Amino acid sequence: MTDQARSREGMSLRRAVLDAGGIEKCGADGDVAFRWQGHPRAFVLVTQGKLTVHFRTKGRGVPWAECRAAVMQDCMPVTAALLSEREITVRARCTGVTSWLELSPHSLVLLVHGDMAFRRALFATHAKRLPTFFARASAKSAVSLDSRLADWLLIHADAGEVIATHGQIAEDLLTAREVVSRRLRSFATKGWITQKRGRIVVDTPTALTEVK
Repeated sequence: MTDQARSREGMSLRRAVLDAGGIEKCGADGDVAFRWQGHPRAFVLVTQGKLTVHFRTKGRGVPWAECRAAVMQDCMPVTAALLSEREITVRARCTGVTSWLELSPHSLVLLVHGDMAFRRALFATHAKRLPTFFARASAKSAVSLDSRLADWLLIHADAGEVIATHGQIAEDLLTAREVVSRRLRSFATKGWITQKRGRIVVDTPTALTEVK
């Protein structure tokens, strides 16, 4: 496929998403574009820059993996979770100044089922990206445990508090309870959290957001 054909393909995706009610968002280099757990909240199509996405589907023993989405590419694990109605834990960071479109899950389903041109363009981009995607997904994730733990706390916080044991957190992050305990003590020493029996108070959520 020529560069011109790829450009037309990407623009057709962008136009279809905008016509279906897509909302444009943007972020600076290093910003967290989105952080979700459970059913994804939106279909994501990058229009400028790049998103680096770390994700994990629900299930015991399922490792974290990485996906990257560049201009006119969607976040494939999010799209797959939306179309299969699967739960996913996902965090995306901006690489450089980045813009993207978010489209509601319901609108995505309508597009996939009702717009053949959109469906063809979407799955054609997937077919070209899959070899690289599987190679990266099968490699060990580069995301740090501190970053994963910080994301976990932010995702699970309700009114600034997380109700969970160190063992429960460790099980979800696929690590040892002792490792989680050490990292939480470090977070507490820095003033980011306060640990209490059976619960963790998130004192400085902005600091947790910036953990890399």
